[in-house]
Amino acid sequence: KNPQGPPLDYSFLEIRAIEELREVMPRSGYRKEPPEFIEDGEGGQTPNHLREEWVPPPRDDLQTNALKLGNNLLTSLPPAFNIILREVMDKPRNLSWIDLSFNQLEEVPSVLASHLYSRLNVIYLHANRIRKIGQAACLSDLPNLRSITLHGNPCEQTNNYRLLAVGIFTTIKSLDFTTITAIDREKANTFYRRHLAQKEQRRSAEKE
Repeated sequence: KNPQGPPLDYSFLEIRAIEELREVMPRSGYRKEPPEFIEDGEGGQTPNHLREEWVPPPRDDLQTNALKLGNNLLTSLPPAFNIILREVMDKPRNLSWIDLSFNQLEEVPSVLASHLYSRLNVIYLHANRIRKIGQAACLSDLPNLRSITLHGNPCEQTNNYRLLAVGIFTTIKSLDFTTITAIDREKANTFYRRHLAQKEQRRSAEKE
């Protein structure tokens, strides 16, 4: 098993779009070696200034599996995230921990639901602008997810927020930094089954 390196830390860099990771060095951690040349605005090639700042890891087998993007200005995490991650991380499939807290995300980033990130076990989404708790269901199939945060979003004001969230995520052991007990899990599962059944009844009634 390869030794674990520190997280790639891009927090507090006023990043507005994920593509900007190509242009800045992380505050700490070891990013993948930047390319020697990058495209300029006119379709030509120009030397990549990041080469001068890049620090190679102290050993070749260090494995980065955590990404900090908190306290930025991100409004979404588009499909381009997959491409960018391959450019800054040697093995993006090893991503197991991601912090997107304190941004301006309006939706749960469904790009993280990809089979590419099946090792994800911690996702921080607190203090964003996510309105609908139901959107989080897109992440519920991540097989190794153990902890997620959604507090500090408008969706936290939803009736029965905690029961819904625990019901949606059947594998998590912690929600909003609070442990989920066996009783919590039992109550949430019962509530969520009833919630889905009522939703289905409403849908059927609307069709008639």
